[in-house]
Amino acid sequence: MLLNMKDLLCVANKHNFAVPAFNISSYSMFSGVMEASEEKNSPVIIAIHPDELRHIGVDMIVAIRERAYKSKIPVCIHLDHGSSIEQVILAIQCGFTSVMIDGSRLPFEENVAVCKKVCELAHAVNVSVEGELGTIGSTDSTEVANQVIIYTKPEDAAKFVQQTGVDTLAIAIGTCHGLYPA
Repeated sequence: MLLNMKDLLCVANKHNFAVPAFNISSYSMFSGVMEASEEKNSPVIIAIHPDELRHIGVDMIVAIRERAYKSKIPVCIHLDHGSSIEQVILAIQCGFTSVMIDGSRLPFEENVAVCKKVCELAHAVNVSVEGELGTIGSTDSTEVANQVIIYTKPEDAAKFVQQTGVDTLAIAIGTCHGLYPA
């Protein structure tokens, strides 16, 4: 059962359960995630980063959509950390049901503007949108030593959601991912 993230998370919120998101980079990874999720009867978010989309190719999204559509569990296919409107449009054209536009490195007003534009494009075709506010670290080894973590202020998050219309928001609250120098 193929859903966008807004609809999937609405059910999860109503029934008080979490939905795992798995980043995949091959069909075999996708297949393993689906088998495990179906075995546990667990809804799932299949996340694909733009770099991974270039690796697997846009044609594979057709097969991923078909498998997700036929599944007995709710499945969302999500573009993770899209950095441009062009990447978002490509994902929508390929059949993603959810997209993230990561403008977290932009000044607040520019981040709002790009997220608002993506919402206008995506919502018109029932694709949900995730924005990001704050930073959670980098996986670029040249940036690790000098990175600055910017935590999300609750008042900024509320203002951001109101001004953009995003369906979900990734925030920085003290967690990080990336490379950890010795």
